[in-house]
Amino acid sequence: MLLFESRLPPCAHLLVPLLCNSVLSNPTKVDFSFVPLHAGQYEALEKGRLDLVLNADHDTSTFHLSKEVIFEVDFVCVVSRKSKFERAITLKQYLAAKHVAVDIIGGVQTHPDRHLAAIGEKRRCPLVVAQHTVAMRVAAVTDMIATVPRRMALLEAPKKVTKILEGPAALGSFKYVMIWHQRMQTDAAHIWLRSIIREGGKAISTK
Repeated sequence: MLLFESRLPPCAHLLVPLLCNSVLSNPTKVDFSFVPLHAGQYEALEKGRLDLVLNADHDTSTFHLSKEVIFEVDFVCVVSRKSKFERAITLKQYLAAKHVAVDIIGGVQTHPDRHLAAIGEKRRCPLVVAQHTVAMRVAAVTDMIATVPRRMALLEAPKKVTKILEGPAALGSFKYVMIWHQRMQTDAAHIWLRSIIREGGKAISTK
C-alpha cells in the first residue's frame, strides 16, 4: 500500500484518474491511499507512515526533505452565467466583489490570499466552504466569485450555469510538488513511485 497526503484538490481530480489508468488497470499488488493533510504529516513522512506528501511548494518546514515539482497551477474565477463579467476581471473589480473562499488552512485559501496580502490587499469572503467544487456551485447561484485552480474549473465547473473568467494577475500561480524523506532516495520501489507521479504530472502539464 502506498500512502499519500494531499491538501490541494488538483491531486485527487487530476492525478488519481491517471494513476488508475496507468497502474491499477493492470494486474498489480499495489494499492494507493490518499488521505488528508494534518499537522503531523511531515513527522509521519519521516517515520515511514507515509510514502509521499503531495502539496503546494510553500511550506518552509520542508527544507530538510526532498521535493520535486509535479506541475504548476494558476487560478481562474468562476461566476454565475448571469454575472456582468464576461471574459476577465480586473483587480479592482475582484476586490470590490464578494467571494466564496475555500478553507485550505485555518480559514485561508492559501495562495490567492497570500498573493493579495503581498500587495497589501484583501478580498471580502462572506462564505467559506471546504471544497472547491462546492465553491463553484455556490458561485453558480449567487453573485459571489469562486477562485479555483484552472484545471479544476475546466473539469468541474457546472458549465450550463457558470462562466470561467481570467483572474487578475495578482492571484499568481503555485508549484505543486511531491515531497519525500531522503532515506527513500535510492529505494527501488520509491523510485518507481516517484516516476509514476512524475509521468502523471507531465501528462497533466501537456493537457
